[in-house]
Amino acid sequence: MRSPGLRKGFLAGVGLVLVAALPAAGQAVGGMLYSYAPHTGQRSKFDEGYRRHLAWHVERRDSLPWYGWDIIAGRRMDQFIDGTFGVRFAALDNRVDPAGDAADAAASFAPHARATARWAVRLRPELSTHTPLETRQEPPRLVQVVTYRVAPGVRNAFEAVLAEVRAAAAGRDLLQWTVYETVAGAADVEFMVMVWRAGMASFDEADRDPLRLLGDRLSNLPAGAVRSESELWQFRSDLTHVPDRER
Repeated sequence: MRSPGLRKGFLAGVGLVLVAALPAAGQAVGGMLYSYAPHTGQRSKFDEGYRRHLAWHVERRDSLPWYGWDIIAGRRMDQFIDGTFGVRFAALDNRVDPAGDAADAAASFAPHARATARWAVRLRPELSTHTPLETRQEPPRLVQVVTYRVAPGVRNAFEAVLAEVRAAAAGRDLLQWTVYETVAGAADVEFMVMVWRAGMASFDEADRDPLRLLGDRLSNLPAGAVRSESELWQFRSDLTHVPDRER
């Protein structure tokens, strides 16, 4: 799905800093995500180091929000995800002290984990029902993340299905979700659907699950045109920094 970059690239990328806050209306809103696999027996050291690195950003008044999650189910179980959301892509070209950022990352958390992936996404608000990360809210405790890899020839049909599900959600008490399109870091056309869950009990309510509605409609597309992979992420408020938001 995604090709891991060189370690130095990850370290530098971790500290992307905004020159402005949220984008103005009509501007593309994007984000960057990174994943790490802590070394065996070093998870606590990784967490401690990552907290110190967040403090580095706080001290420099970094306006970039960073959200953290643990993957608790799926192929990448036990890896850590961090990401920034609600930014203009142009803002990612403007970093404050990237050399110092990379040096601090190398000294704090990087020795305790292996960087496994990074990818850039674009928010698709017209296909989403909720965008908590872009408005800098604290997200629910769990999020089910389903990655859809789509054959280029059925991209338009896939987006049409997402739009149908979004329209069908009107007036229904479905769980809320956010749709992102991968713009860099994927081998195929790729969409990430984040379904926000307060806890495991939400899986008892199948009639509220938008993924069920989506799956029914995707079955009408050509066989093999869409492949999916599901993960469950648990929010780490202690490994998250969102400027200008009371916790």
